[in-house]
Amino acid sequence: MSKEKKKFNFGQFYSKYGIFIILAVIFVIASAAVPGFFSRYNLTSVLLAISCTTTLALGATFVVILGHINIAYGSELAFIGCIACMVNVATGSLLLSVLVALAVGLAFGALSGFIITRFSIPAFIMTLALTEAARGGAVLVTGGNTISGLTPAFTAMGQGYVGPIPIAVLILILAFAVMWTILNKTPYGRYIYAVGGNDKAAEASGINPKSVVFKAYLLDGVLTGIASLLLMARLNSGVPGAGVSYEMDAITAVVVGGTSMSGGSGTLFGTIVGAVIVGIINNVQTLMGVDSNIQKIVKGVIIVGAVIIDVVTKRSAKKAR
Repeated sequence: MSKEKKKFNFGQFYSKYGIFIILAVIFVIASAAVPGFFSRYNLTSVLLAISCTTTLALGATFVVILGHINIAYGSELAFIGCIACMVNVATGSLLLSVLVALAVGLAFGALSGFIITRFSIPAFIMTLALTEAARGGAVLVTGGNTISGLTPAFTAMGQGYVGPIPIAVLILILAFAVMWTILNKTPYGRYIYAVGGNDKAAEASGINPKSVVFKAYLLDGVLTGIASLLLMARLNSGVPGAGVSYEMDAITAVVVGGTSMSGGSGTLFGTIVGAVIVGIINNVQTLMGVDSNIQKIVKGVIIVGAVIIDVVTKRSAKKAR
């Protein structure tokens, strides 16, 4: 008897190789469109540009795997970053500035997590409200003025190097290592996938879904605090209007990286690759002089396309079973 040939399954193929194929295609297009794309200066610029949004995306991955979302990143960056800058200018202490940024980020995460889990408010609504509140707060505490006079130690987080490697990239690598360990090597990481896949079944097995969601928002808040430091250090000042559309880049990186918006699946490695893809696309468009409004349209198309691919691959995978 001849063995029956296995039919090609797009869902299984894409889940294994899709993100790498997309990355390879993006690299080819970028090198063709921009002759100096692979120069050391440009690649370093790409890494610096994505260090902040990728740090945000690491936290967003936890939230999205749970089937939730946070659209307040941009406003939170501005508020947290301005507070940290004010502390730095007033005290001259890098350590105190970092601790304040982490504490305020943690507070934002705790507020979102508590209201979402305690009152069953949709994450979109809660973080939409927080978007307005945090942006208004950033303008209020600064009087709408830029905070200047940051210490060299503070700005080094976004502009300094250790050898050829930017300090911001080293901070990102450390954050990735910690978050990867939590997601892949701890019981809590398994709980995230369980709750994201089916919260009722997870609860029936003894997992507290509300606690899992709350803790995810805490981690998300801490990473937002770190990202705010990287952003303001790179800008060399506290800018209350900073961070606009950063939530789009972070969420796009997560979705392009293969994390399902419906929850239950996703990896931090995929998010990193997704962030690189988004960063390259932004870089190429900027170097080519593409209008900023067109760039926004491109990001919107990328998100919709990634979600469509996610739906198609899931359906294809189900048919193969």
